[in-house]
Amino acid sequence: MKNLLLTVVFVLGVVILNAQDKTAKDYKIEGAEAYKVKDYQTGLSSFEQAINLYEADGKTDTSLYFNAAICALKVKDYDKSISFFDRSIELNYKSCKSVYYKATVLKKKEDYTTMEQVCNDGITKCPKYKDKLNDLLFQYYLMSGLDVFNGATKMQADVTPLASSDPDKYKLEMEKVKAEFNKSLPMLEKAQVIKPDDENCNKAINQAKEIIAAEVK
Repeated sequence: MKNLLLTVVFVLGVVILNAQDKTAKDYKIEGAEAYKVKDYQTGLSSFEQAINLYEADGKTDTSLYFNAAICALKVKDYDKSISFFDRSIELNYKSCKSVYYKATVLKKKEDYTTMEQVCNDGITKCPKYKDKLNDLLFQYYLMSGLDVFNGATKMQADVTPLASSDPDKYKLEMEKVKAEFNKSLPMLEKAQVIKPDDENCNKAINQAKEIIAAEVK
């Protein structure tokens, strides 16, 4: 029993000693190897260890922040991913790609206000990523506009029976329906600016405008 305990203590000591002997470069290599086999959690942990060791020595390896951000994105640690992408942007390492990925993460977090700002800033600073950033904006604008539009469509369907049963109430309710369709236009029109030929967007805008302009009888 005593020999067994001594063996366990010895093994643990070797493991701890080996961990302490690892350098930032060792952790960076471990992270890269983990990333290659899609073990993103290990990759993130290793890249973070490398970052901490380098920073403790007052050094910076710019690639580590981007790599850690990608791993964090893969394991859905979105806040950590954004933090690392911000650092990558600050260090000007793959900054435009980091801007795009940051916007993508913000979309996943449904932080659309910040995403919109990041996309608009990125379009100005990163022309190469203009189309990708515009795609994110288009999806957001169209989704938001159609959400209101579909709600207005349901309202219209609900009040339609009143046209014959209670015409006066129908007119009052239809004004509310028109107001709701009108609320859908700003976002739909923003989407239209980005993709003028999008069929779904144009169809919704035209239908909303027709209903708003129609005389309720």
